[in-house]
Amino acid sequence: MKTENLKLKDDLRKLIEILRQELAQLYFKNGSFLHPAVLQLSQQLDEYIVIFQKIRH
Repeated sequence: MKTENLKLKDDLRKLIEILRQELAQLYFKNGSFLHPAVLQLSQQLDEYIVIFQKIRH
């Protein structure tokens, strides 16, 4: 169980980093944080960050 939790945390950390990079690219492509695609990805990233914070403790 502990090993699975560590793998989950590691996988989630990697996913968050990938999404952060995608968000930066999307922002520069669209030039606005208010663009619907940027907002959608930002909200998705927020959800994963909250999950990560919950399982981190």
